[in-house]
Amino acid sequence: MDKNRHFCASVYIINPRDKKILLVKHKKLKKWVQPGGHIEHNEIPEEAAVREAYEETGLKIKLLGDRFPREEDFIRPLGIQKNRNEANEMHIDITYPAIPLGEDIVLSDESTGIRWFSRDELDDLNVFEDIKINMDYILNNYINKMNA
Repeated sequence: MDKNRHFCASVYIINPRDKKILLVKHKKLKKWVQPGGHIEHNEIPEEAAVREAYEETGLKIKLLGDRFPREEDFIRPLGIQKNRNEANEMHIDITYPAIPLGEDIVLSDESTGIRWFSRDELDDLNVFEDIKINMDYILNNYINKMNA
């Protein structure tokens, strides 16, 4: 039984106007990743996703997605990923799609870089494959429908 489990929340922030994704360069991993982090005690995943996005980017965001089956339920996440770190700890990452509510981004001390990327730029960037998969899915199922 895996006892080192950490529950996290992260956000794929995509600007609906230019269809670019905001990524931060992770200090330890040395890869571009979506903003996110650990869910704090007594915090729901949605709150953690919004808080982490603000702490790591300076952006206020709006999470996208349906509240199902009832309107008062939580937003259905984009996915729940199982990631392992170098210490073989399991990070259970609840991911959400989101759009920015502002323009100004701020680099936090948790990252070594922050930048907007087009989908094409991801192909030549040091990112996990799931970032490309999730961006494609969000563009096709959320952003393009908003702009239609």
